[in-house]
Amino acid sequence: MRQRITAVSIKTKKPAKGIKWDHYCELMKNSQINRNLPITMKLTKKSFLAMLTRFRTVYVKPNQGAFGVGVMQVQRIEHGKSRIYRVHLGSQQKRFQSIENAYDYVLANRVNTDYLVQQGIDLLQWNKRPFDLRLMITKQKDTTWRNEGFVGRAAHPKKIVTNIRSGGTAVSIEHLLAPYTNRATQQKIIRKLNILGARICKQLEKNYPGIQLFGIDMGMDKNLKPWVIEVNTRPEKICWKCMRKLYKKTAQSNLKKAK
Repeated sequence: MRQRITAVSIKTKKPAKGIKWDHYCELMKNSQINRNLPITMKLTKKSFLAMLTRFRTVYVKPNQGAFGVGVMQVQRIEHGKSRIYRVHLGSQQKRFQSIENAYDYVLANRVNTDYLVQQGIDLLQWNKRPFDLRLMITKQKDTTWRNEGFVGRAAHPKKIVTNIRSGGTAVSIEHLLAPYTNRATQQKIIRKLNILGARICKQLEKNYPGIQLFGIDMGMDKNLKPWVIEVNTRPEKICWKCMRKLYKKTAQSNLKKAK
């Protein structure tokens, strides 16, 4: 979905590349935002064990990174009285009998030493593939923040990240939400996402003087609650004409498979 807007046309230096942990700490200060943040901690052995004790699924990710590179999903799977731990990286999955061995594998496969561990959200799915939404929010002449559109992304069938560069599929927000809501409810959800996105930008902008654009990744659970996965201060610019073509191609392909 694309909205007509007039973005501020001011030449500024590129904003500093955002650090996920700094964003999380800043957003936690706002009670209208922190209810939508997955619990996140700096990765240590202690935090890894604590998070996997509390949550069945966690994600470990670089504090600074892009395109889903280096992101791993770790799941605690119960087998009667025993447990195993499954680590999903790229299209590969490894199983471990102990949480310590799973942690050692995570450490060995980091792309750098600065990592976070984040509560895993059971995201809504499209064709049995988890999806999220990228909001592209720009600063207006009146200094407010407005979403110029949604980039819907469904993960590759064998991967955990939704990034299109990593094999994800572009799907319109309308098609993603269609199995879960009617048209009227979709519009309410879209308004809710836009309000939350604007609040996030307002909370973070003081840390990035001159910034005109944020890319905010959000997912939704089965209760249609939005969750803020991460905020990007240097998102790739979107060619909306190209995106609409991708959406159309995905919809046509989906129709053929359904026949």
